This record gives sequence, C-alpha cells and structure tokens, in this order.
Amino acid sequence: MFAYSNNGHSFHAVDDDYQPTPGEVLFDDYATAEELAESFPGYSPVVDRAKVRKSIVMQRLIDLSKMDQAYAMLAAQPTFFARWFAPDHPEVFADDPDAMAFVAALGLNPAVILAPVI
Repeated sequence: MFAYSNNGHSFHAVDDDYQPTPGEVLFDDYATAEELAESFPGYSPVVDRAKVRKSIVMQRLIDLSKMDQAYAMLAAQPTFFARWFAPDHPEVFADDPDAMAFVAALGLNPAVILAPVI
C-alpha cells in the first residue's frame, strides 16, 4: 500500500494495517494521475519542461557571431550573469521567459536558439 499526501505529490509505502493521518489517502498500488486528481482537488501533475544545455546555447551564439554582444548584455546585469554561468545549473528551460527575452534582445529567434537537442 501507499500513502499519498502533499496534494498527491508525496508518497511512501505503508503496511496494510496503516492508518492514514489527516491529509493522506491510501492506494493499493502506485496511483495514476487520474486517481490523484480525483482524491486531491489541488493535484496537478508535474509538467516535464524541455531543457537545453547552456553550452549549446552559447555555441549557437558563437556560430552566429552574437557571443560578444550576449556576454556584454550579461555582464551589464550581474544577476542574470550569475544565473547564466552558475556551474551547478548547466541547463536552462527552453521556455524560460528570461532566456527567451535575452535571446530576442539579441535579435534572434528563441525557438531556434533555445531548441533542445534530441
């Protein structure tokens, strides 16, 4: 059995005689998205968003002779610079509003520059 909580986003295995605490719902097996939505009114499935490696984005900018301009724009805004070059976050969401605005400000198409590699 499994006890789900946190609007269906958290769960743990439990014994058959487990008594759920307030906010928990028991299922005999892993719950489907439909079952979770039925049991938890606030449930919304996690959407898998496409990501692209920042190094790929930078190579695309280099290929289009836009890296100098991009670097200057990032250097002028330390917060964006820090976010872009954070070594523990090597990817960016392809639909990230800041990344899309950044690419558009370079006069480029965000759908092309931020396209994930398949």
